[in-house]
Amino acid sequence: MVGLTDGRIANVVSLMGRGVVITTITVPGAETRVNSELREEAVARIESGAAHAVCFTPQGGGRWVLAAPADVLLVDAAALERIDSELIARVRGTAARVRGTAWPADPRTAMLDLQWRLNLNGHRVLALDGPTMPRDVTTVGEEQCRVATILTALTILPGSSLRGLLTSVAQMYVVSSALHSASVDTTALDLQRSPGGDDVATLSMPASGLAAGLGLDAALEGIEATSRERASVQLRRRVPDRALTPLMEPALAHLVGAESADDRARLSRLLDICGMRSALNEPLHVLVVAPDKGPARERAERLAQRVGAGVTVRMVGSDTGQVLEAGAPLKCPLHEQPAWADVIVFIAATFDDLPGAARAEAPLVVDLSTLDVVTWLLEGPPSGHRSAALQAMVTRADLVLAADVRQRDLLLGALAGQVRVNAAVYDEDPSLMSLVRTDDEGRALAEFCRRPVRAADSNLPPFVPPTKPGDLAKAVKYLREGGPSVLAGRVMGRIRRVTRQAARTTR
Repeated sequence: MVGLTDGRIANVVSLMGRGVVITTITVPGAETRVNSELREEAVARIESGAAHAVCFTPQGGGRWVLAAPADVLLVDAAALERIDSELIARVRGTAARVRGTAWPADPRTAMLDLQWRLNLNGHRVLALDGPTMPRDVTTVGEEQCRVATILTALTILPGSSLRGLLTSVAQMYVVSSALHSASVDTTALDLQRSPGGDDVATLSMPASGLAAGLGLDAALEGIEATSRERASVQLRRRVPDRALTPLMEPALAHLVGAESADDRARLSRLLDICGMRSALNEPLHVLVVAPDKGPARERAERLAQRVGAGVTVRMVGSDTGQVLEAGAPLKCPLHEQPAWADVIVFIAATFDDLPGAARAEAPLVVDLSTLDVVTWLLEGPPSGHRSAALQAMVTRADLVLAADVRQRDLLLGALAGQVRVNAAVYDEDPSLMSLVRTDDEGRALAEFCRRPVRAADSNLPPFVPPTKPGDLAKAVKYLREGGPSVLAGRVMGRIRRVTRQAARTTR
């Protein structure tokens, strides 16, 4: 049974053994804008796992969007758990004010904000063709509210490297657009082009020409509260900005209202003037750490070929520490590479091969598909260094790749021992394939590198390990004493216990 809820009812559909609640979020007055046929198509996309949310927008065309103008959004309710409920209230028109300002919320801009936040949290938004109501801003106060909401959103959503550029472009665009729409002769403000008359201290213009300036002022009034909200949003984010920049220019255009060809051209010129174009076109940075030769190196080279255009790959040799880009050596300190990366991949390597990687914020893949993990652990030094190294990596990893199903079971046991098989991960993916999986051909690895997403539990408080011996140390002990059959039995018992505990937690 497929259920849609607008906050009053919640029916559940069965999807891979878990309940899914699909919520409908609408701006005021748009409840009947989408017919049942369109809704059923959106539900089918979410139910199949093809998307986490679906919006209806003119010329949607089944494309992925960061933010598109829409009056109706269907979304898996689980994706809303880390979204501020006040933002959803702004979309629905039930929030009286924009946080930190004296101005009422603008529902349509809040809808764009909501879509952007879903993307930041790792949830993809699909746009389907559908109608929207025309935006009808008729008063100075309404335009002031719209501009304040736009600038507040752009203060919150982008990462540190893009925030200043995006807000500068948006401020210039909305202020100049207001003056242009009000037919204000702005040449009087240019002293180089209009010398003389400096003793005239006034410039007449319609009130509508001041609306954007007043909105900017209102946004600045609420900057303290906005800063607190930004900190919360950035803490929850799971996707780096460079994975979203291909979708960012159209999203910015929709936010500031640049819908016509002339408006888009004007916005594009501002992006060029402010140096934003190079930031939007910068390829995604993928850093791969692998031995200098052997199967792991071959897999790393296949990955570099498979990720394709729009991605820059750097290779770090775990044997020599040499950094290569496009086959050429780079003269750069090894310890600076984690800060460069948008995603880090370890193939048959450990954190010892890349200082600082364990503390990096970038999504991280631990690829063990070229290793016999059991043999690797058993042949390690008696000190247990290898088991400790593997434990550190699975504690931090956002995706673990195994050589086969048997190895996956072993790694699931290790992950469970570090409380990585938890309610957050289980709720998002009961199969746990998004956390640990086999990947013989490397397709899942390449797909992750093209769109890296931190694990669902990446923002949870860090796990404090118990004082008793770690699970990987136990695994080595079981292997030495009883062989793989004893270890497999222990691992499956652990998995069953953790899975039952997670299921009870989610009820």
